[in-house]
Amino acid sequence: MKFLISLLFINFSFSQEITLKGNITDNQNRGIQSASVSVLDENEDILGYSFTNENGEYLISFDKPTNNTIIVEVACLGFQKASKKIDNNTNSTFNFQLEDKIENLQEVVVESGKKIRIEQDTTSIKVASFGNKTEQTVEDILKKLPGIEVLKDGTIKAHGKAIDKLLIEGEDMFDKNYKLLSKNLNAKVLDEVQILDNFEDNPIFKKLNNSDKVALNLKLKKGLQNVWFGNVTLGSGIVSENRWRESLNLGLLKKKIKFFYFGDYNNLGEKATDLINSNVIDRNSFGNDRFEYKAKSLYTISNNEIQFFSKSQSVFNKAFLNSLSFNSKFRKNLSLRGVIYLANDNQNQNSFAETNYNLESNPVSFTESNFYNNKKTLASTELELKYTPNDKNYITNLFILKNNPNKTANNLLFNSDQINQHSKTNNYTFYNHFNHTYQVSENKVLNNYFYIGNDKINEKSRIESPYLNSFLNVNTSEIVTQQANNKLFYIGNKSKLITKLKKLDITNSFQFEFNNEKFENDFIAENQNIPTYENNSELRQFSIVQDNTFRYNFSKKIDITANVNFQNTMFNNNNSETNIFYINPSLYFNIKKTGFGNFTVSYSENNSLPEINQLTTNFQLTDYRSFLIGTNYQKPLNTATTSFNYYFYNDEKRYSINTSLFYINSKSILNTSSNLTDDFNFNSYIQTKGSESYNFNFAIVNYIRKIKLASKIETNNSWTTIPLNVNSTEFETSKGFTNNIKYSGTTYFKLPINFDFGYSYNYFQSDFQGIKTENITKDAFLNANYKISKTILAESNNSLYFVNNQSYFFSNLVFSYTPKESRFSYRFLFNNILNENEYTYISINNYAYYKSSIQLVPRYLLGTVTFRF
Repeated sequence: MKFLISLLFINFSFSQEITLKGNITDNQNRGIQSASVSVLDENEDILGYSFTNENGEYLISFDKPTNNTIIVEVACLGFQKASKKIDNNTNSTFNFQLEDKIENLQEVVVESGKKIRIEQDTTSIKVASFGNKTEQTVEDILKKLPGIEVLKDGTIKAHGKAIDKLLIEGEDMFDKNYKLLSKNLNAKVLDEVQILDNFEDNPIFKKLNNSDKVALNLKLKKGLQNVWFGNVTLGSGIVSENRWRESLNLGLLKKKIKFFYFGDYNNLGEKATDLINSNVIDRNSFGNDRFEYKAKSLYTISNNEIQFFSKSQSVFNKAFLNSLSFNSKFRKNLSLRGVIYLANDNQNQNSFAETNYNLESNPVSFTESNFYNNKKTLASTELELKYTPNDKNYITNLFILKNNPNKTANNLLFNSDQINQHSKTNNYTFYNHFNHTYQVSENKVLNNYFYIGNDKINEKSRIESPYLNSFLNVNTSEIVTQQANNKLFYIGNKSKLITKLKKLDITNSFQFEFNNEKFENDFIAENQNIPTYENNSELRQFSIVQDNTFRYNFSKKIDITANVNFQNTMFNNNNSETNIFYINPSLYFNIKKTGFGNFTVSYSENNSLPEINQLTTNFQLTDYRSFLIGTNYQKPLNTATTSFNYYFYNDEKRYSINTSLFYINSKSILNTSSNLTDDFNFNSYIQTKGSESYNFNFAIVNYIRKIKLASKIETNNSWTTIPLNVNSTEFETSKGFTNNIKYSGTTYFKLPINFDFGYSYNYFQSDFQGIKTENITKDAFLNANYKISKTILAESNNSLYFVNNQSYFFSNLVFSYTPKESRFSYRFLFNNILNENEYTYISINNYAYYKSSIQLVPRYLLGTVTFRF
């Protein structure tokens, strides 16, 4: 509570602004609603504006200008415009009385506001037409809008593509960490969402009109410009479990600065650190590239978290989030964007698991009772400077600094023996991206991208295990310690020349990159190092890459794109140097923006090199009962992908089809050969022929106007063939098939009651060593919202899961009360009414039988009060 109240007062205390207020009336002294009130300086630049309320009252706050005089202008349809010149030194009250404006109209056309408008590459969607007032965040609204899809991890797709940016009032505030915005901004401030096709934020690249990216722009309700706005929410458990939520949203949108603060503290199962991207890899032939590499951690302690349920049903976590973002324009051609955030999760998860490896005549069985605790913190500063010195140059510099400490403990019973694990990890990261884009001529653009990065992981793990001590022949009371350090440094430059001819787009780029990674781990027992399980590796790579892309546009709707990537790498692994040359080709044929949809057929090959953790010379401990050893470099790893994609969107009719077919042939991979015993797993990397897989996905969305129903049918299928080697001298083939079918619907009745509902069927089958197994799960949900009155809304959220002949039913009730003409609103959440307290999951695939039981979040009643300002 203290940090919320303190921050609120701090932000207001530093505000250096002038505030004007007053009444706008007609000649009969009646208040005029929706009159626009603008404040201008002597150069007639707008300092701020607002609209009058239903009583004709207005309030405007704006930065104090340098000149002594400002102008207040008032305008409204049907009235004469009025203005006054005033002194800018003090806060004042100014009233206006407007005279009627009489005009002779030849013709009057009245057109109701459209729910969806399409203007060239921009699709604007009014959110009020698709919500039902149960939405709490922007993400809740986006899930219901045509043409937009929100994936389970919060990633947003629009018109079939992952979005590049989530803008707010045309400004980028969060870059790739847009989930901080979509999962925290209050849905009630949102007026419109715009889908921006062919989006490009680089003004020099934009002149060539080569982009195929997509972005979203959030338009806020009128009256939120030049004033502080937001909300404070306080919530506490009323009955049974001690649950709470405290949050603060704070925003300011002005001409020269935009500011957002999000603060949240809760123990409702959500995870704050999940909102942050770990690293970004972007390769764009006709736009900006971005390379951020991560060092590899070594030791893993599993949380046994179930992905099947929502986090509020199955995750025990205390989440804390502080996020401050701003975008400031010093001048028209110079701006600074910044994001500072601190996220912390403290998770406690208890579970029981039973595992059986059915390996012909040598079965392996064991049980695990886990008591897991994890404390994870992620703090970061991100600063981006954008400078446009003239119409031919554009310069950006993005700097990112991160600190990510992590503490994990797991006290478990392995069969009947006590095993304790503790791991402490410190992770320090910085990235810097410098881009200079220069327009050489009307049809040529040169981009120089310089990047540098450093990622460092220090990890210390302590294991108390009688099995491990017995295996190492040390005293049973001894604690085994493993210390690992991984340091990754890289630096590179990529120069790219883009040429646009009549029907041909050409990109030629030249890139060099130096990459140096050091990996070492010490294995200590009885205060002595055990060299057999220690590694000291260094991998240096110097790569020269030449990349060529050609796109021939037969017309505005048909093009073919070919790319050839040549790469030569000096690969130095522990002073053993190899010169490696390979080619990565790709070919795309596109038919787009036609009346019958968009088609893409493609083929690509990807050659890559093994990573440092795959080249270790000795075994290393990766969890309390697993060892892993690397291999020697032989040849590049190779995967070929053939794909067909088709999508069709008609946002106005809320109709879309999206389908894809992929064939992936991993010709050469690093596979693992596993030797399983009752107590340990020993895994070795071996380069082999890889897997083959076919993937087919299909989704159709349709809106039936007669019954006011929007529905979605989707199916995802995959067929895989994987070589496995488990307790054998050779690899054997394992075949798998998965099928997922989903149906969901939303009603838009002009009644007090409406529904969201859906059903999902999930099937998995495997065939290994002549043994066929299958696994089936099903789930359904039904959410109803009922408008009891204009101020009271009731929601019933129900989920039913069928897993291995067992059923789980979750039911929640929500009551929302929003008094008229009040800034306060109240909400009561009754979670897990039937008190489902344990979930048992059984997985049978390939050669393993796995059964897991985990505690579920017990029922509780949470009451919250929200104040909007």
